[in-house]
Amino acid sequence: MNSAQLLLLVVYLMVVLALFSKRIKPVQAFGAGGLFLVLSGQLSAAELLGTLTTPSLLILFLLMVLAGAVQARLGLAQALQRWTQNASPRGFLLRVLTPTALLSAVLNNTAVVALLMGPIRQWALRNRQTPSTYLMPLAFAATLGGMLTVIGTSTNLVLNGLLEENGLKILHTSDYLLPGLLVVSVGILAMVLLAGKTLPKHPVDTAEKSREYTVETRVLAESPFTGKSVQDAGLRQVHGLFLVEIVRGQRLIAPVSPTEILEGGDRLFFAGALEEVRELTRSNSGLALPQEELTQGAANSALIEVMIPPGSDLVGAQVRSSQFRQRYDAAIVAVHRRGERMQGRIGDMVLQAGDLLLVIAGARHDELMADSKHLYSLTTQAPVQALTALKKAVLLGGTISFAAAYAMGTLDFLTMLLGLAATLAAVGWLGWGDFKKSLDWELIVVLMCALGFSKALMDSGLILEAFAHLPMASSWSAFTWIGLIFAATTLLTNLMTNVAAVALMFPVVAVCISSQPELSPLQGFLALAFGASNAFLTPFGYQTNLMVMGPGAYQSRDYLRFGAWVTAVYSLVILTYLYVL
Repeated sequence: MNSAQLLLLVVYLMVVLALFSKRIKPVQAFGAGGLFLVLSGQLSAAELLGTLTTPSLLILFLLMVLAGAVQARLGLAQALQRWTQNASPRGFLLRVLTPTALLSAVLNNTAVVALLMGPIRQWALRNRQTPSTYLMPLAFAATLGGMLTVIGTSTNLVLNGLLEENGLKILHTSDYLLPGLLVVSVGILAMVLLAGKTLPKHPVDTAEKSREYTVETRVLAESPFTGKSVQDAGLRQVHGLFLVEIVRGQRLIAPVSPTEILEGGDRLFFAGALEEVRELTRSNSGLALPQEELTQGAANSALIEVMIPPGSDLVGAQVRSSQFRQRYDAAIVAVHRRGERMQGRIGDMVLQAGDLLLVIAGARHDELMADSKHLYSLTTQAPVQALTALKKAVLLGGTISFAAAYAMGTLDFLTMLLGLAATLAAVGWLGWGDFKKSLDWELIVVLMCALGFSKALMDSGLILEAFAHLPMASSWSAFTWIGLIFAATTLLTNLMTNVAAVALMFPVVAVCISSQPELSPLQGFLALAFGASNAFLTPFGYQTNLMVMGPGAYQSRDYLRFGAWVTAVYSLVILTYLYVL
């Protein structure tokens, strides 16, 4: 091993450790690794930037824009309500999971889950069912559905980008369709049978109480509570909310003694369930909520529950500096974070992916929330604007024409997508603003650096040299290699992210295939692709897993308990398919 290979190995291991730690975002880990490779001469800047012109990545970027423009206008929530109107609990689950998987094959699965999560939770509560029975299967169905097509999940397109970058044959939807249908069919059946037995069943009347919010209030100088003890003021508990701490200037008082004397300007923090917070905002308790100019009409305003999805630009931002009020015309009055009891002022809190917020909305809130990918509403659904007859004809005709041209081989896939983009623009469904809103710049940086990183590893010969020091490896069967590739990728995707798992495993798999004649490229790369989507064991393995954690009141052990069954079924189906392939 020469010095250049040793340096590359060190950088590779540092990126892996950074991703394992979860303290550094993937964009920071890959960005730093890519920059180091350029500065050390392992990779030229032109080679790194050139990865963005790979057709598979251009397709991914364009799909992000098209999906973002279309999915908010399809009326998925309204269609779901009609489709499940008279369904039994088990029938409801089947009717939800099947279209979720099919939609996720062509749309962004994060957005599909976000659009359906609120209506599903509301249906469950209306029908005296616990939402936890339905939300985790919803997230898993979206993951399964993404494996039906080459465009169903970003990892499939990233894998194609890596294949193209290294001059290898790319995978097509025909390669994914049969194994994808198998895992979707068997996976949905398993979830319908096991969800009611394996997932937690919170009593219906306490389903909402399992999500404890922290709400901040303030004692006004002229308040009747000033100068009274907590006990005498009756603030030990207010509307079922428990007083957990007081902030007085820079001093934190916790736990709060019943004899603590209240002063004007004290900030009181209560913890309690959703409905109890609603009651506090409607009451005239003598306590002021934050941002009085917006919340003073709280008694007559809707209290809306929203969620911060993974990838939102709000993640990592302090509430005070996030411009939340200006961006969404709404004031945050309470925060819930995966069962944790939040401490400190709401303005000082640093937002995280999966946080649930209770906000009191201003007049422009719905307008500012429209098509937002950084904040999803769990309470309301945006109205769907109907197209005129002419625009419907243009949309239908354009879609059919470009799809038919692609099917007949007249157009390639990228050109077809450009034609569909022109059609959407013609009917007013796509504008420049959609490009700005839909493109995930952090993902773009991750993909650029990941592709560059994999290219450097392949060109260096480091992986090939490592294989040469494994004398027993030459005697392993093709199925042994398939199992190892699948298991290693599954482990990485549950501990890191799916994109990171594909990027880090690709050089290993490519060299493995080249050095093992009995292992076909299709078997090896499908094992990599399906292993990267085998993310059912932790809330952090896939974005949709984390999205349902708060609304479903799940604990990490719930993912392990239910996800282990889904992982076992998924793995058995895929490994059997790859064995007979």
